[in-house]
Amino acid sequence: MFTELPTALDLAAIATGALFGTALAVSRRMPIVGVLVLSVISGLGGGILRDWLLGVPVVAIHDQWYITTAVLAAIFGLPLARRITEHPYIGLILDGLVLGLYVLVGTEKAVIAGTPFAASVFVGLMTAVGGGTVADLLVGERPQMLKTGPWFASAALVGALLVAAGYGQAPESYVGIATIGLVAFIRIVSVRAELEAPSVEMLKQWRSRGE
Repeated sequence: MFTELPTALDLAAIATGALFGTALAVSRRMPIVGVLVLSVISGLGGGILRDWLLGVPVVAIHDQWYITTAVLAAIFGLPLARRITEHPYIGLILDGLVLGLYVLVGTEKAVIAGTPFAASVFVGLMTAVGGGTVADLLVGERPQMLKTGPWFASAALVGALLVAAGYGQAPESYVGIATIGLVAFIRIVSVRAELEAPSVEMLKQWRSRGE
């Protein structure tokens, strides 16, 4: 039996996502309003997409703490933003944790809502990449999930599969810790070791070698 998703977990994902958005905005030398907008979108975008896909009321609009959390994370995150941009490894760790946390929150909420396995995985994946995709588009960059390179969306997919398969088979806390840890590990190692996520070109190369 699945329990209701803790609000604190959702707010933690929003806060970390907003902090990452703040660092991105500061690195682009945006005005204060731009920093706040990008931070809120980074923090709330994935959750809004998740609720829309599940056909439930968008909690970020109906609960005052969601937008408030994103704004506060942006304001208090300003002193940390420069340090994050100046030290790529800190930003990478934050990126991995944000990705894992959003995967967990999105997939878990889909499972609790009673969606089928494949749908739960899809919702978890889109929750993880949704906010970042919109943020990338706003700053004029190609969304990270559409780029070849280190594992990003692929890492999120692995995490979503773990959550959807693990809930009901192991304690929820174990599944949550394992998911965040695994996704962050895959993301960080793939960037540091320059491991490219599976792509069509990679599959073609493997096929040609086998012939």
